[in-house]
Amino acid sequence: MSKLFQINEDDLGALEATLPQLADALMPVLNNKLRVQIRRVQQILSDVRWDYGPPTDVEIIPVDDV
Repeated sequence: MSKLFQINEDDLGALEATLPQLADALMPVLNNKLRVQIRRVQQILSDVRWDYGPPTDVEIIPVDDV
């Protein structure tokens, strides 16, 4: 059984904003392994943001023009 942890929305937003900045700063020394690890961290943050549900399952309901 997995143990679940909670990240509040402000902290999650900070992590999501900081990761690309770190990746940009590290770009000169990033090898393929590190790039894959950064993408994995990004995917984990996205999974947390979407509560581990696929964001592709979001239904868009158009607003009728009145």
